[in-house]
Amino acid sequence: MEFAVCYDHSGLNLAWSIFVDITAFFALMAPLAMARLIEISREDAGAELQLA
Repeated sequence: MEFAVCYDHSGLNLAWSIFVDITAFFALMAPLAMARLIEISREDAGAELQLA
């Protein structure tokens, strides 16, 4: 029994879909990573001030 498929199975569509998924993931994760790096840098700066 065959099922109707409404989209193309070409490699270009698959590559485009993967690219969009990865781009969306990085777009969502970048602000969180930047916030974490800022938090770490502030902790390091605070530790240096306490030692001085």
